[in-house]
Amino acid sequence: AIAACESGDDPTAIGGGGLYRGKYQFSFETWASVGGTGDPAAAPEAEQDMRAAMLYERAGAGPWPVCGR
Repeated sequence: AIAACESGDDPTAIGGGGLYRGKYQFSFETWASVGGTGDPAAAPEAEQDMRAAMLYERAGAGPWPVCGR
């Protein structure tokens, strides 16, 4: 549900003027905090799913203040 809201389930989506990237609209800082490297929007969809699950487990829906409600 978060990915559908954030990006329409598009793993290559770029939003926020380039600040938020990928299916879950990661910032580069948040992406790195869950072990990601490079551009989240260029990462395989399965990796984006895995890292979003890690972030959700650690922080709940907080990193997605609009779509995580």
